[in-house]
Amino acid sequence: MTALEEQLTKALQRLSAQYETEQRRHSEQVEALRRRVAALCEQVERLDWQTETSKKQTERLEGQVTRLTEYYGTSAAARPFGHG
Repeated sequence: MTALEEQLTKALQRLSAQYETEQRRHSEQVEALRRRVAALCEQVERLDWQTETSKKQTERLEGQVTRLTEYYGTSAAARPFGHG
């Protein structure tokens, strides 16, 4: 093998090793991003559930307030002032 062939072979081996290192690093980054996306999706699902639960609670409370307002409004109108 000539000196030039040896230099080219060593250069190719270095490039190959660098490529493998970069490929491994890239794969690790992709996997980390996948895990992060999965965690964010789970968080969005939890927030959607919490939002839906809050909406239901708000609707229930609004109904109670409406009924209480109607009851006390009607009840207050039937009572003389200062008695109640």
